[in-house]
Amino acid sequence: MPRLHLPKSFIATESEYRANLAGMNTFFGAVLGFVIADVNAPDNMDFAMFLMATSTVVISILYISASPYRLAYSALTLVFVVGLPQLAPDSVAVPARLQITLGVWALLTVGIEYFPRRPDPAPAGKEAPTA
Repeated sequence: MPRLHLPKSFIATESEYRANLAGMNTFFGAVLGFVIADVNAPDNMDFAMFLMATSTVVISILYISASPYRLAYSALTLVFVVGLPQLAPDSVAVPARLQITLGVWALLTVGIEYFPRRPDPAPAGKEAPTA
């Protein structure tokens, strides 16, 4: 199968990759706060269980880029996003946009993770690290 050859300027460096992930995680963390702000839980225990279910999905999204088992965590995250209404307590209505938010976050993370990267350039006057 032919490899996709991109101009060097279109391939992120390791620093750009880390900045992309940090920015995306910050952005989606803020969006997630707005999405779950209107959750109506009958009591604190139900809300805590809802947060546990949601945080399970968020942690699996973060593991996609942190684990050597990226493919497994990508698949597991898909299962968690689709199954979130079943993970949450029955007394808590999962916000309609929660699965969409988590799904888009996961898809962007997977896309960034599997897109090619290159090492950071060496600082001026220093040699590039060898692999």
